[in-house]
Amino acid sequence: MSDAPNLVVTDGAGARQALADLVMAWARDAETGEPRYILELDAAHRGAKCGCECPSCGKPLTAVNAAKSEFLRRPHFRHPEGAQRDECLVLAARAAALRQLQEDGWLDLPRRRMSARVAGLSGQFHEAWVEEAPVRIRISQVDYRDRATAVITLDDGRQVQVELTGTPGDPAKLSPSGQPVPTIYLAIDDPQLAALAPEELRRRARLQPNELCWHAHWNDVELLAQAEAAARARAHFYFDDIPDGLELPEGLDPALRRETVLHHEVKRILAEVGRLTVPEVTVEVEVPGLDGQTLHGRWVEEEEELRLVNVQLETGYGRLVPDITAEAFGDDGHARHLPLLIEVTVTNPVDEERLGRIRATGEATLEIDLSLAGGRVNRDELKHLVVDEVATKRWLFHPNLEWQRSALLGRLAKQVADEQAERESRERWLAERRTQVLATPVSEVGAEYLDAVMRMLDIRAAGGDADAVRAARERVADAADKLGMHGYPEAADENLVGHGAILSRVLSIMLGRPVGYRFDNLMGVLNAIRQTSGSRLSTLSIYFIAAKAYPPPLSAEQRAWFDAW
Repeated sequence: MSDAPNLVVTDGAGARQALADLVMAWARDAETGEPRYILELDAAHRGAKCGCECPSCGKPLTAVNAAKSEFLRRPHFRHPEGAQRDECLVLAARAAALRQLQEDGWLDLPRRRMSARVAGLSGQFHEAWVEEAPVRIRISQVDYRDRATAVITLDDGRQVQVELTGTPGDPAKLSPSGQPVPTIYLAIDDPQLAALAPEELRRRARLQPNELCWHAHWNDVELLAQAEAAARARAHFYFDDIPDGLELPEGLDPALRRETVLHHEVKRILAEVGRLTVPEVTVEVEVPGLDGQTLHGRWVEEEEELRLVNVQLETGYGRLVPDITAEAFGDDGHARHLPLLIEVTVTNPVDEERLGRIRATGEATLEIDLSLAGGRVNRDELKHLVVDEVATKRWLFHPNLEWQRSALLGRLAKQVADEQAERESRERWLAERRTQVLATPVSEVGAEYLDAVMRMLDIRAAGGDADAVRAARERVADAADKLGMHGYPEAADENLVGHGAILSRVLSIMLGRPVGYRFDNLMGVLNAIRQTSGSRLSTLSIYFIAAKAYPPPLSAEQRAWFDAW
């Protein structure tokens, strides 16, 4: 016989309790060994002439009420008086089911699932499942070998060995070829099946395919190999195994072994992709300015994607052996870092001693901290973190950083020095100016001031352009500053020199013409003065004093109006 699988039929705990109330409608032909249904017998095979025996105990059976059209008790097979029939009904039911499978011509084999798991470098286990899909197969022959076994030959030539023992077979049992014997459990634990007609057996066999379950399968060795390969692939996906081409020292700590694997993978990714996004680098400095102020300086090199060439693993630089080295170029084709050193951190952070050795090289050094990824990473996630993400990266050393810091400090220091020099120069100029102004009689300074005010007011009244007005105001401010040095700081008061302010009106009275107004004569100015209201009423006495000191040229009628006021 070929490597035929075992079909092991399980028994039920409650089967014996129902035996006394049941009849046996199925038996085994004593000559052929095939199952016989009671209603298949003719009149010549009634009673002890049936030629049937019990498929369980092997004792001869009597066909009761066989081939009768009328009976009080349904036709059945009966054991000899006093014979034990404890499990006969159950075994008869199994034999009946096997015959029905043969006559029905097919068998639904359930799916076969196998699992395997492998231990990774980290000590964690990776598990995977594979399965053989369920399939419907045709049955070409059922050969009943003896009381306990039968062989079902499938349409494709394979054979299923049927053990009707009521207990599971040995899953470790091997065929003569050394392969596991495929074994199926068929759950037939209901002794009532021994009394069912073929049509009912067929119906139940179709409606209850889940009662079949594999104990061993033709492809178990291959399925187990596939499951182990899938489990190893899962470990590989999470960098928890040693990839091809990488040799690790014996006795290396599991964490360091996995870290070495990650270094190897990061190097492979960078060499394959040929690019890397680096985070921005920022320098900010502060220096004290004049008068308690603080000057700020800032330099930023923006986040950038660099093109990498000549990616290498663990190339020494002085006392430092970085995890990865490469040559980095910008999108413009200009070199950015020759070389760029890359440290891949998994469990051990970069300490101060290593950071000192990194700075001593003077080369740009980038850290990719995979511990910030929140735990175990797979291959897809690692590629994104290494190539595109910047949240897990930082500059351990950037050669432009200190240079830019020095440049910023130098510029701010020069700015403070320039401001100090400008202040000192202005103070010297102000001192010299003060000496010159104080040497000038105050009457001359006052005349200069009044002339500047009148010119500014007239330019305004004439609608002069902005530049002319600005220049006139600057002359007034300069003259007012000179008067301030002589002890008259109020000369710059806007109440004096503004439009419609005190000097505009006093000068109009003194000169007998409008100054700073668009009137044709002095009466327009006097009438404007008379309209004064609010807080400016306090200035009216000044204009009356000016009118007394400089009597305005008025007609008799205008004089009467003014005197009445």
